[in-house]
Amino acid sequence: MNLRTLIHRLSRRKSFGSAATASRSSDINWSIDELEPRLLLAGDAGQEVSFAWDSPGIQVQAIGDTGQEVVEVLYNDETISQFRVTDEWATYQIDVDYTSIDPSLLRMVFLNDLYDPAQGIDRNVQFGSVTIGDQVLDSNAPNVFTTGTWLPEDGITPGLGRGSVLNANGYLQYGTPTGSELTVYARGDHGGEYMNVLAGTFRADRITLSTEMTAYTYYLNAELDPSSVRIEFYNDIYLPDLGIDYNLVVDRIEIDGVAYQTEDPSTFAQGVYRDGSLTSGYYQTERLEGRGHFQYDADNFTSERYTLDDSIADDGISIISSSSPFDVEHEITSTDQSAVGWTDSFWSESGDYEKFILVQLFDENGSAVQSFNNGESVDLIQATQQFINDNSLGPANVSLQDLEVDSQDRLLVRLQVANYDGFFTNYSTLLIRLTSDGRLDSSFGEEGIIRASLNGFRSASSMAVDSQDRILVNNATTITRYNADGSTDVSFGTNGTSSIPLPHEPDYYSGQSQIFTRPDDSIIVLWGQPSNANASAGWLIQLNEDGSTGTWFGDEGFARIPYQQFTLYSSYSERFERLVLDEDGQITVLGTQSLIRFTESGQIDSSFGDGGRIILPSSIVTDGALLFDNTFGTFDVDGLGRYLVPYYNGIARLTPDGQLDPSFSSDGIAGYNANEVGSLQPYSVKEGRLDSVGQLRTLSQNDNGFGIAFWQLV
Repeated sequence: MNLRTLIHRLSRRKSFGSAATASRSSDINWSIDELEPRLLLAGDAGQEVSFAWDSPGIQVQAIGDTGQEVVEVLYNDETISQFRVTDEWATYQIDVDYTSIDPSLLRMVFLNDLYDPAQGIDRNVQFGSVTIGDQVLDSNAPNVFTTGTWLPEDGITPGLGRGSVLNANGYLQYGTPTGSELTVYARGDHGGEYMNVLAGTFRADRITLSTEMTAYTYYLNAELDPSSVRIEFYNDIYLPDLGIDYNLVVDRIEIDGVAYQTEDPSTFAQGVYRDGSLTSGYYQTERLEGRGHFQYDADNFTSERYTLDDSIADDGISIISSSSPFDVEHEITSTDQSAVGWTDSFWSESGDYEKFILVQLFDENGSAVQSFNNGESVDLIQATQQFINDNSLGPANVSLQDLEVDSQDRLLVRLQVANYDGFFTNYSTLLIRLTSDGRLDSSFGEEGIIRASLNGFRSASSMAVDSQDRILVNNATTITRYNADGSTDVSFGTNGTSSIPLPHEPDYYSGQSQIFTRPDDSIIVLWGQPSNANASAGWLIQLNEDGSTGTWFGDEGFARIPYQQFTLYSSYSERFERLVLDEDGQITVLGTQSLIRFTESGQIDSSFGDGGRIILPSSIVTDGALLFDNTFGTFDVDGLGRYLVPYYNGIARLTPDGQLDPSFSSDGIAGYNANEVGSLQPYSVKEGRLDSVGQLRTLSQNDNGFGIAFWQLV
């Protein structure tokens, strides 16, 4: 990791919390004119400002109208900082590893404009001077270029010398860009439609359209090719009873004066209403009736996608079993081996029900690891029956719940055992640990098995292993922690058990919860289930390493996941059951249709997506296939901070800031193409994991059976 990358990550991580790469100094109570240092003519061609390694770097003076404005600082199209601006003048320090800077490559970007007069909200940001070393740039200089400044004579129009205020999402740049000029001619059918413009690495979001055809012009630093231009439409609304029908109309784009018509045969359109449904293809139209996009010169557009890698295994899937298991679990060890748990069940010829809970290790080529039980799977039901010593316990009473791998690559399996006493069914939880060679670990509990006890509750909702190989299991209200040897960790909570602090909410009851450990061994609980009368989709609850409430997180330890953020039409049943932690400590939860990101300190991260969340289409036509959302498949963050989100027969990739990734497939969502995946049954793709080099492995099945699917990014 180079220093610049490290600085970038630190600024992303800390910009909404404590000390930051872009840190705020004392409030400014003097005017810009009182500044003493020399003023540069911002953006003089070829002029670079040099400064010492230990100099202050870049200092940005700014003020927001509401104190909620978020600013991103770019240098040469690379993000070097991101921070929230207060409603008082302040100076924000940006430490960089450059020793010289060309001011014409410096850009201040306003990210989260919001105008809601009904609530009295109008976000705007004003910039004062920008200091580089001992030189000062004047944000009001006549050659400062802006794209988001509103003036009464012409509204929001890109241009030079329009002042230092950004009233809309856009940027202020210290010198005229020397690349391409892009103009988009667009309107809405109703007015109020939102349009995003993507051109190479440039992006302009949430442009609000009127019903008049309007030219939107952007000046870019790079030479532009039409195949890199995409126009997105994302707030489709159709309410015929109210006379509302949002549609996007794009007549053409122009690059340096050369026109490219939207209805050209080479323009790909997604979101066209044809034959009773929304479709995608080269439809030679300039109107989108549904959420989608136009991709220009799409014949020459290239993007990444996942396809099965048949160089690793036949048809890309290493078959484990000819049956189709219901319960499956998958983890990847530190040596990139796949630890797989699954359930095999069938009726024997004698009419008896047979069931096996199996665990096995496979290498990165899909072959069984011979050092693990001589390359064979290990059945856990027989060990369970012997441990419980109950002759009435049948295989049907045991179910696979979780599989984890600790730092020594030992496999930890959580099983649930159901016992029916004639009146009630009682549940108990067993933890079984196997050594890396497939034997019951005699150093753990009673010959490799312990019975989990949760303060009188015998069922559990999830399991996690922290950095010290301590094991946590929980139900809806309680967490118990065990040491690596299986003994109860009495340093946690009270005698090893901590109650999950519960929010005091009316019409809210505890549902299934999940626990996740951070690198510092603190705990995040994804908790709860709302009733129809409560306006929350769940909670994130923070516990410290010792089991006490992390009051520094959210609101005294609680961060609400509100359903009403997502869409006017989402139901009360919006459930958030998946979570990932990225390397910056940010927490992203996945619901049935939405992603929402929280900062490390438990605040909604307004720099992500649209004000903290992105709504993915519940169904979409892409690559010629109809895809549906799925909360049980792959959900992870790759090594570049991009999110992988599952669909029943495809996958979506989001950029780190929460946008559908235009470099992935034709629209950020890729279907599993039948010509590329052979006999794979796409709906079977489950339990995806990324290995150490970022390659994706999932559990899947085809006509030959169930196994590990190896995906390559092409």
